[in-house]
Amino acid sequence: MRKTCLPLLVAVLAFTVFAHADDWSKTYDLTGKPELRVQAHDANVRVEAWDQNKIEARVTTRGWHIGSGLEIVERQQGNTVEIELRESHHTHFSIGIDARRIELEIHMPRSAKVDVRSGDGAVSAKGLEGELEFATGDGTFEIEDADGSLRAHTSDGSVRVSGRFDVLELRSSDGRVEVEARPGSQLREAWDVRSSDGSVTLRIPGDLAADVALHTSDGSITTNIPIVVEGSFGRHDVHGKMNGGGKLLTVHTSDGSVTLDKF
Repeated sequence: MRKTCLPLLVAVLAFTVFAHADDWSKTYDLTGKPELRVQAHDANVRVEAWDQNKIEARVTTRGWHIGSGLEIVERQQGNTVEIELRESHHTHFSIGIDARRIELEIHMPRSAKVDVRSGDGAVSAKGLEGELEFATGDGTFEIEDADGSLRAHTSDGSVRVSGRFDVLELRSSDGRVEVEARPGSQLREAWDVRSSDGSVTLRIPGDLAADVALHTSDGSITTNIPIVVEGSFGRHDVHGKMNGGGKLLTVHTSDGSVTLDKF
């Protein structure tokens, strides 16, 4: 009898966790270019551009109750919208696999200033233009069709970005970094792309002008774009100029290869 009850108890508890689902949504009307600020607790966040002059935010959960376990604090001042997800208390039963999940999905105008931070979740965005900043303590980044300034930091996860960039700052403490910088990209400021543990691949326009500093502590460097090398160079370091030089493009990894290729 005891052998039968234990699996049944586990099954009931697992069902209870999955049954605790909730959702919340709100729409914010705008009169001009929006600024979005998000503190997303441990949520997975996805932001997509659309052609409507408003921001729509939706939270869906599994294993959380909005209001009792998860608190949503939001405010709007003019065209600035702030959304914060907070854990109001920490009382849940764990059966070895934490089935709880929070998803935050946002639709907003393409041209905007965006600052999104998650403590432990994946972050993705598509079709945004402007000053874009993303951070997560433990999760991947997937940024598609961006335009303008992009800064993205993750402590543990891979990074994949594509778009036209003026400013680019990407960092992963543990993960592969892949960049597709499309024609029209330029170094308005220095670009800095780093991984502490993972390979880094950049596909850039062949006419991009920059000073270049490529480094790997444990890996190889491959470039399919002509670089006029300055000083000494070797398997782990390359310094030089592309297309006459310009602002500094730094690519650095402590453990992995570096590849520079034409878009």
